[in-house]
Amino acid sequence: MTPENEPPTQEATPHEEPSAPPLPDTRLSLELREFVNSMEGKNCTFGDLIEMIGDRGFGLMLLTLALPAALPIPAAGYATPFGIVMALLGCQIILGRSHPWVPESFRKRAVPFKVLAFSVRNARLPLRAVEILIRPRLSGLARNRWFLAGIGFIIVAMSISMSMPIPLTNTAPSFVIFILAAGILEEDGLMLLAGFLLAPIAAGIAGLALYYAITMGPEAVEGIVKPMVKGWLGML
Repeated sequence: MTPENEPPTQEATPHEEPSAPPLPDTRLSLELREFVNSMEGKNCTFGDLIEMIGDRGFGLMLLTLALPAALPIPAAGYATPFGIVMALLGCQIILGRSHPWVPESFRKRAVPFKVLAFSVRNARLPLRAVEILIRPRLSGLARNRWFLAGIGFIIVAMSISMSMPIPLTNTAPSFVIFILAAGILEEDGLMLLAGFLLAPIAAGIAGLALYYAITMGPEAVEGIVKPMVKGWLGML
């Protein structure tokens, strides 16, 4: 075949593989993405986080802090400081505060940019699920002082579990906080009730992991408890 008869060829990019189009941003993921972009690649502090979130209050702050551990592929290096701050926020919900407050010593603590960026980048699917499910329902319940105090108690308990450096004590409690935070954010009492129902399951998984870690060592959690939990989930 002569050169003039050769079919036209397109210039190929080496090693380029087709990829699925990304999920479009949801309102929550767009809000979080804009927040992360405003950090311009720099770590912020918990004080900066509170000021940037502003009047969105406890809901958005708890959702942002719970998101890294609630993902199927959690980012590392967050559990203890994030858990402590969420426990403080839960205590304030119990006391009936309307806006988050963090002690000055924690306000100066750094929030790693890479953790928030990783979480927001991988959060489109769970945030899409949340936005499909949540809307203002049973809003009177979501504003009830004593009901919110119960929510705060669950957040404190789940946060303490999340802070422990033991496998299976992080993801399920963080997911419960994530659900509760979404309910607070949108005043969705039905979602808050769902968090109430999920909390004992998360506490049971974390308690089982803690028991095996204390009695048989942390390796027993990986070898015994994880397969056990996966089996339970597979039968649902």
